[in-house]
Amino acid sequence: MPLFSANIVLHYAGQQDFALLDEALRSNHFFPGNAPNEDLAENQTREAITLQYLKKGNLALLEVMELVKNAAAKTGKKFSFTVLKNRYE
Repeated sequence: MPLFSANIVLHYAGQQDFALLDEALRSNHFFPGNAPNEDLAENQTREAITLQYLKKGNLALLEVMELVKNAAAKTGKKFSFTVLKNRYE
């Protein structure tokens, strides 16, 4: 079963934005690959923080990209992402 690795960068995002992204991705059966290096205070933002999420499944790469794009868009922040497909775990 393929394993997908999604690296997502939220620009000028705060703690609530990351929580929203995390909730949206977990609802689509992604699991965190890493956590941000530092915790953000309630009102603090960062120029850009990269998060990694993983997903197993027999899906097309474009399907996974669409799931990631929709989850990141829910934050209302600018974002960029890459998705890699590993054919074998």
